[in-house]
Amino acid sequence: MPTDDSAAERNKKIIRRVFDEFVNKGVFSVVDEIYREDMIDHQPLPGAPEGRPGVKYTIAGLRAGFPDLHVTIEDMSAHADHVVIHNTWRGTHLGDFLGMAPTGRQLESRGVVVWRLADGLIAERWGIGVESDMLAQLGMRRLHRGGRAGRPEAGPVAAPVVNILTIAPGEADRWRELQAELAGPRLAEYEASRRRAGIVRESFWLQHGSAECVVHYVEARNPATAGRRLLGSGTPFDSWLSATAREIYGTDPWALLAEGGTAAAGHAWTLPVELVPADARG
Repeated sequence: MPTDDSAAERNKKIIRRVFDEFVNKGVFSVVDEIYREDMIDHQPLPGAPEGRPGVKYTIAGLRAGFPDLHVTIEDMSAHADHVVIHNTWRGTHLGDFLGMAPTGRQLESRGVVVWRLADGLIAERWGIGVESDMLAQLGMRRLHRGGRAGRPEAGPVAAPVVNILTIAPGEADRWRELQAELAGPRLAEYEASRRRAGIVRESFWLQHGSAECVVHYVEARNPATAGRRLLGSGTPFDSWLSATAREIYGTDPWALLAEGGTAAAGHAWTLPVELVPADARG
């Protein structure tokens, strides 16, 4: 039986193939080897179909718009069924991209991608920052998160950050209770807290695997500044939430945010960018 370490290394090798063979070299047959048929991509290009065809559609669109597209993996870590990478995308806008004529601009975009694997195949993907940064450099942004329902349009883009958190043994029920509180009786306090910090969007996605993990996703004008504001806050709500989170995860998610670190949906909240106070945008 494979050890956790060997499983993690196997998963890393699979994710490396995504970039070494598929994205950078255009070997599309790799998709049929390493992705599940029902794979879910949470950040496809607009118009992408579901499953493997959508994966091919998204990369084909990127390679058409940026023929010299190349991705460098800067850092990679694996935990349970998840792999997290920090990467840099580089390319020159020499082809049509989402309806935009070629500009000749050389783009460099950094971001984080979270992958979930099941039975040795890629089952789910979250792209955090890479595409939104590319769109921003071209003067576009998404209308809707996920991309299937909307087209990009001109406008500002908040910076995204993601961290993988592990729920401490015996704390899963308490995690669910916390999400219910934030979405229910303490929603007004939570919304006010995020406005003060300058957070535009925050979500916690529970992932079941060999260990229960939470993908913590944050969008803010300046994520590190938002994390520092929350850490330095003296409000009873912020103190309560940080203390509760430390007990559930063994760490403070917003301390990780302040340090510049990179979540089945639990609680998700979104504040329109234009409603974030000007002095909280970082």
